[in-house]
Amino acid sequence: MRAFSEYVQTLRTIVEAGLSDVADFRSSEVLTAALDGQPGRELRRLVSLDERRLAGAFFTSSQLANSVVHDHLPNKPGVIICDPACGVGDLLVAASQRLPVVDDLSTTLSIWAKQLRGYDIHEEFVKAARLRLVLAALRRGSRCNHVTSVDKLTSLLTGVVKGDGLTANYDGVSAILMNPPYGGSSAPDDCSWATGNVSEAALFTAALMNRVAANTKLVAILPDVLRAGSRYARWREYLQHLVRVDSIHMVGLFDNWTDVDVFLLCGKRASHDAKLKRATWWPDQGRHSRVADFFDVHVGPVVPHRDPKSGPWRRFVHARLVPPWKRYDVMHAPSRRFDRRTFLPPFVVIRRTSRPDDGHRAIGTILTGTKRVAVENHLIVALPRTRGLEACIELLALLKTDVTTAWLNARIRCRHLTVGAVADIPWIEH
Repeated sequence: MRAFSEYVQTLRTIVEAGLSDVADFRSSEVLTAALDGQPGRELRRLVSLDERRLAGAFFTSSQLANSVVHDHLPNKPGVIICDPACGVGDLLVAASQRLPVVDDLSTTLSIWAKQLRGYDIHEEFVKAARLRLVLAALRRGSRCNHVTSVDKLTSLLTGVVKGDGLTANYDGVSAILMNPPYGGSSAPDDCSWATGNVSEAALFTAALMNRVAANTKLVAILPDVLRAGSRYARWREYLQHLVRVDSIHMVGLFDNWTDVDVFLLCGKRASHDAKLKRATWWPDQGRHSRVADFFDVHVGPVVPHRDPKSGPWRRFVHARLVPPWKRYDVMHAPSRRFDRRTFLPPFVVIRRTSRPDDGHRAIGTILTGTKRVAVENHLIVALPRTRGLEACIELLALLKTDVTTAWLNARIRCRHLTVGAVADIPWIEH
């Protein structure tokens, strides 16, 4: 992240300009840009995508940060707010709008220092966060009186420091406000809810909640896969023993440059003996039956470029082969050797790749024929338990409805449908 130091110097120059002429500076486009989106643009310009992904560095937009603070952060005198992965301070800048200002800039920053804490492992980000908090105070009318040194002003923000949020001291912290790293990481050996490579946001949130005191408020912007992905079911169970979940809000795309949907998790750290209600991570199907009541749902088992071509010859279908919303006779499909599970038509295949902005979230095809067929892992298989083709026709019609698309958009906003999400689709007569 050293390349980002070029922008930190730009921020410093902007602060120096503001200190010399506060009146005109407060309404300047330069100030507005520095507090609204410019750091993210400069990060993308100066730091490669691979390095950003490795660091999990994706800055919160001011629009999202302001919305989160306004709607979900406690507005009480003396609240100590901490962002344990603060980046360039987007959430802290938004939170500072709740804090008082006085005419003298250094006094304002000293007041803020008592209520704002932030940690980040990248020194360049911490420097930028401090400079932007100075700019936030200038924008609200504080003036530079007796302290004119930029270094002295930023040093007043004693709670915003370089450090690992997972080893920090949270004594006295009232609220955690965070957008944790979004990269991937290996689960530690003592992780009880996952193995292998998992979301760093999941690891960070779970570890942090084990460090903070009971009743500490949590407001976290998290990737939607944690809310809805089958792989994170055990993480959700684990977290519900630590956090009394008050609300879950779907946000949508994190920003225009990051193809990740996010949600907002709000709650409080529970006491050790608390009896917690189960959180409602997604809408239920009401009183309706589910697809799983009539179909067995599986992921296609064939991984084309990994599975050896051994065993008996089988007809083979993949996502690019089967036509949407139609019937496809597997006798027209190509063949390959495959020695594991196959399926006998009729059944429905559903494309796993699916986006919330697609016209239909669950695009299906009815497979017919008399031969067992191997199915690619980019397809979900729905095998009717009874009524064969008639049940498949009804399922295809159900998948095509706007009701199903709307329900799936609330249930899962990841880029791949899961077996659990398809199985849970409400079976609504139409």
